[in-house]
Amino acid sequence: MEKPYQIVLDQSTSGTKLLLFENGRIGYRKDKKHQQIYPKVGWVEHDPLEIWHNVQTLLSDVFTEKEITPAEVASISITNQRETIVAWDRSTGKPLYNAIVWQCNRSAGICAEMIAKGLEPMINQKTGLRIDPYFSGTKINWLVKEITAIKEKSGSGDLAIGTMDSWLLWNLTEGATFATEASNACRTLLYNISTMDWDPVLIELFGIDVIDLPKLTPADTIFGYYQTIPIIGVLADSQAALFGEGCKEVGDVKITMGTGCSIMMQVQQQNQLRDQRILTTTAWQTEKGCVFALEGIIRSCGDAINWFSEQIAPLPNVAAICDQVLVRDTDEAIYFVPALQGMGAPFWHNQLTASFLGMKRTTTQQDLLRAVLESILFQIKAVIDVMEEVSGRMINHVMIDGGMSKNHPLMTMLATLLHKEVIVSEVEEFSAIGTMTLARPQQMAHPWRQERIQPEADQATIRLKYEKWKRLIDLSVALEGE
Repeated sequence: MEKPYQIVLDQSTSGTKLLLFENGRIGYRKDKKHQQIYPKVGWVEHDPLEIWHNVQTLLSDVFTEKEITPAEVASISITNQRETIVAWDRSTGKPLYNAIVWQCNRSAGICAEMIAKGLEPMINQKTGLRIDPYFSGTKINWLVKEITAIKEKSGSGDLAIGTMDSWLLWNLTEGATFATEASNACRTLLYNISTMDWDPVLIELFGIDVIDLPKLTPADTIFGYYQTIPIIGVLADSQAALFGEGCKEVGDVKITMGTGCSIMMQVQQQNQLRDQRILTTTAWQTEKGCVFALEGIIRSCGDAINWFSEQIAPLPNVAAICDQVLVRDTDEAIYFVPALQGMGAPFWHNQLTASFLGMKRTTTQQDLLRAVLESILFQIKAVIDVMEEVSGRMINHVMIDGGMSKNHPLMTMLATLLHKEVIVSEVEEFSAIGTMTLARPQQMAHPWRQERIQPEADQATIRLKYEKWKRLIDLSVALEGE
């Protein structure tokens, strides 16, 4: 008898969601937030035990609240925040340090040293990535240098270092599985996207041993069991969204607007495309084969809105206000340099700091918020332009997912700025949908409605503002270097 249920654990930067699919339809969702830890300026950490305890609670709740048993669940799948790294003791199962989050810039000095040594071209060729604190490798190097227990245990068989999927798999299987898959491994700076394996030169360079790293497994295989339920399907969140959006043809593009923003273009087997402004990354590796993608990373998307509403102008209903500010007429021309955690693609400047420009005595909170929203769109435009240049392919439309896609004025402005059709779906959970579909291809997700948003006729105003914003970014970078 076919089991009707599938569980997807979506472990993101701000919290963990559990989604229960019944015959391809989301029938239950529950979220648990976890603490964001900021030990120093530019440092971001999570407590791995808090995240695991949240997962345990969510699993307990779904069985109790939906009155189902493990025998009725066909699979558990995992999609997760990328680049965030956890180190733990295999003998005790306890973390040796907090998880270092993808947003954390503590390894910027290590990156600068490696770049000064001329290592970036070699690393870029092997991994498709840049030397940047965003990625896990320099975080791992920092842990080895600064945390004595991690340095001492490396190579002994007692140390485990992995991305968040590995940490959850280890705990779900009670230590029986220490594994990951290519969409997560390729974000570590330790994985060679051409050989599709851990790279011995990179592993030595970053100061650990291959025995410290998880086993590489195709994303659609059985990773282990949780209470007799097979764990099938593991994908990093942005790649899972690409899969869930159905971006399978060369040139298909999806934009995930979450805490950060990931813009991905499907390029199938073209893993030799290289450009310093954007990344070449593994999209997914299954038992059938491996495909690749171009990607642009924006560090602050929803996080910029959260920062503004929490630190600059406390707002009671920020989502509603974000809708309103874009349709309100204003004579203000405010620009925001969105370098709250440095700048990602295509600028890649870690030391740049955020600023507002153009403020006058008449400037209001809503004018500033509008500038923050526009800066998100401007970063997307900058990435899309580079993608078209590097791939030699014009993009006709983009798929959008994530919480900010529900802001219709924002999506209309994006379509106008890009001069492309923007396709927004009624559901947001494409990372979960992609992972669920990967686990059981025969169980297709329930169909959802899509809204196709066309560019407005008057494009001059927003495009001129974009060009000025881009010049201001270049000027800010130049001033930072003085």
